[in-house]
Amino acid sequence: MILTIKPFGNVEPYVLDSLSKELSTWGEVSLGSTEPVPQSFDHRIRDGQTQYLASDFERAMAREPGDRVLGITDVDLYERGLNFVFGHATIRDRFAVISVARFRNDGPDRLLERSVKTAIHELGHTFGLYHDDANSDCVMHFSEKLEDTDRKSRSFCTKCNAVAAFTLSRLKK
Repeated sequence: MILTIKPFGNVEPYVLDSLSKELSTWGEVSLGSTEPVPQSFDHRIRDGQTQYLASDFERAMAREPGDRVLGITDVDLYERGLNFVFGHATIRDRFAVISVARFRNDGPDRLLERSVKTAIHELGHTFGLYHDDANSDCVMHFSEKLEDTDRKSRSFCTKCNAVAAFTLSRLKK
């Protein structure tokens, strides 16, 4: 698999380096050029903070190369019907996006751990995985709050791993 990581906004280089290393177990990882978050994206003010519509990032990543493209941003994200999201992806598409905006308050180690788990989770959706609500340890378990992300592992459970492995095997050809 060829994965492109595409930064939007001011994402710390050590976060990009860490994600590149962690995700390289799946294949080749390249870093796209950093771009500002387009002001044309839908956004709203909630609790005094600007939030951007997560699914709008897919359009901005459409020309990026790779089997999968992971956007990463420092702005807060939301999806319609939700107060906020840590990330977003659609099932069986090649685009995913994560935000580090809510991960920063507990130090750099937590920031990195939460970023990796969220990236793996969102990329899991691009491999055809849905939320695994039955297994709170699986990385595909839905995170409604930071404690949920902290509690789960950074690995797929046996069931989810089988689906992810099948998709990854097809991408290696």
